[in-house]
Amino acid sequence: MNMYSKQYEFTNIADMMLGNTMGRPEHHPMFIDADTGESVTLYRFRLLIHHLHAGLKRFGLQRGDTVCIYTPNNIYMAPIYFGVMSAGMAISPANSSYVAHELQHQLNVGEAKMLIAHPSTLDRALEAAAAIGLPRSSVFSIVRDPQQRVPCWLETLIDFTQPSLPPIRLTHEESVNTVAYLCFSGGTTGRNPSIKKMILGALPLYHFGGIHRAFTLGIPSGSTTVIMEKYTVKGACEAIQRFKVTDFQTAPPIIIQFLNNPIVNSYDLSSLRALNVGAAPIAANHVTQFEKKFQGATLLNTYGMSEASPGITYQQPEWARPDTIGRIAPFMKYKIINPKDGNEVKLGETGELCLKGPNVMLGYKGNPEATAEAIDTEGWLHSGDICKEDKDGNIFLVDRIKELIKYKGFQVAPADLESVIFDCPYVADNVVIGIHDKQQDTEIPLAFVVLDPKVVTLNEQKDIQLKIQAWVNERVANHKRLRGGVVVIDKIPRNAAGKLLRREAKEIYNKQQQQRSSKL
Repeated sequence: MNMYSKQYEFTNIADMMLGNTMGRPEHHPMFIDADTGESVTLYRFRLLIHHLHAGLKRFGLQRGDTVCIYTPNNIYMAPIYFGVMSAGMAISPANSSYVAHELQHQLNVGEAKMLIAHPSTLDRALEAAAAIGLPRSSVFSIVRDPQQRVPCWLETLIDFTQPSLPPIRLTHEESVNTVAYLCFSGGTTGRNPSIKKMILGALPLYHFGGIHRAFTLGIPSGSTTVIMEKYTVKGACEAIQRFKVTDFQTAPPIIIQFLNNPIVNSYDLSSLRALNVGAAPIAANHVTQFEKKFQGATLLNTYGMSEASPGITYQQPEWARPDTIGRIAPFMKYKIINPKDGNEVKLGETGELCLKGPNVMLGYKGNPEATAEAIDTEGWLHSGDICKEDKDGNIFLVDRIKELIKYKGFQVAPADLESVIFDCPYVADNVVIGIHDKQQDTEIPLAFVVLDPKVVTLNEQKDIQLKIQAWVNERVANHKRLRGGVVVIDKIPRNAAGKLLRREAKEIYNKQQQQRSSKL
């Protein structure tokens, strides 16, 4: 079990980030737009943080308020994040693919007082804001909106003629208990619970993995982060070649693309040195294949969760192994327990990974039941993942207790999809499971449904699966779509109390697959 290796100073995270940049050249580019080449220098980064702090106060926001940001990746996200936290407020990043009602839920749970969107998301942003009563005057765009529906934050909240404000100073107690991020995790309770709390920035910056690599690690290291508004394999290759990218925070599906897409061979990617892979498990053979194809690049498989802000494990090139998720970070305590009795297991035996540390969340906002389920009375965060440890401290991910589906690193709660499917007029009952897509090497959601005989006639049943799939896909974010399809069955497996038996549903799917294979 790791113990905290030293006493960590607790302070305003914006203050810490700015402190780590002292002594560096002010013209150093902190963030570069991969498409336009526009950059945010260190001087401008500091200036925007201080002036946004002052602008938020002039606007009427108070310490403890929440600002939601709903935009694709952008070079101005970092100064917005740290400007908000500099004022003692919380930033709540929303998935830019959310439909209006999903964003509405996040705004409600986070009690957002301001929303910063993007021209491409503004229609949905305004719809969600209106639904919760957030005034239109509290909605801004991260860049100028060609349709001038709302003003740009740079032209409204930033006033260089007015005094700026440094990050607020926090006592130790305040620092420990002041919310910085309200990130929305794919929980198992239906709706997403919110959590208090030269690099290529290709991962989405509403995802804690993207935030962690581009901001929390990138800024103190003095790196330049190249920001991609939207990831494509061609765009990533162009950025790596143009800017001589050395580090790349990525996910397994992107690694598969780099291995299999022939377009990759048209670019000079020899600058790559370290690739951190997280968000989902990656096969050891893919690690080996990647390092063989891209000589000089080391692929490091790591593990984290939003509830731990998010880094839990790390790997070093000297001792990295492709079959492990790494070793527990030195500032964390951990134990592996038998999920049935709570006792620690012996070395090499499997059990649930539990964690403590200064990076563990305060809890799920407005959901004490979910918080109590995740963090026990002794303060241990239960990961929901079955792991084992070897004599060198390497952790191996074996299975998952949680019901979450991980599609290309994005978490999808089956209960969230099930609640949407229940609203479909054709459906009487349903259960959602994750199935493995070999071609993409990721999980995808599949729905078993029982049709409502009052609505669906015998003649309609032929095309009903596609109709249900299309109906659901129109109402959820892209990563939640039913890519596994819809399967009609007579009865959804439930226990006597009515609880869904998801494992039995998976067994039904496996039997169906075996029957198809035997026929072939």
